[in-house]
Amino acid sequence: MQMELTKKEKKDKIKLIEYYLKNYTTFKVANDNLQRQLQYLTPDENQSHLSMNSDEKEKIIIIRKKLNETLLIENSIENAISNLDMIEQKFINLRYFRNYSIEKTAQTIGYSKASLYVLRSRIMDKLLISFGIMIK
Repeated sequence: MQMELTKKEKKDKIKLIEYYLKNYTTFKVANDNLQRQLQYLTPDENQSHLSMNSDEKEKIIIIRKKLNETLLIENSIENAISNLDMIEQKFINLRYFRNYSIEKTAQTIGYSKASLYVLRSRIMDKLLISFGIMIK
C-alpha cells in the first residue's frame, strides 16, 4: 500500500520527471559516448584483462555504472511514453523534446492553455506511476 504524496513531494517528483524528459536526447548521446568510451578502454579478445592497470579497471567500472544509470533513464522514458495515448505523446514530444512553449504547444495541439495544463497534469500523474521507484 502506497502512502499519498504531499504536494511538495509530488511537485519535486514532477520537476525531476520534467528534467528527465527535457534531457532525454542528452541521455541518448551520453549513452552512445559512454559505450564508445567503454569500447575504447575494454581490451579486445587478443588482449588480457590482466594487462590492465588498476586505474583503467576503475575507469571501466565507473563508466559501466554511469552507462547503466543513463540506460535506465532512457529506457524508462521510452517505456513510460509508449504507454501514453497519442495526444499525450504529442504533448511530450512538443513540450519537452522540441522545447515548445506552453502557448506554442497548445496552438499546435489545438488545445486552450487551460486544457493543456489539465492534459499535463494527467500525463504527470501517469508518469509518476510509470517511473515508480526511479524517482524516489
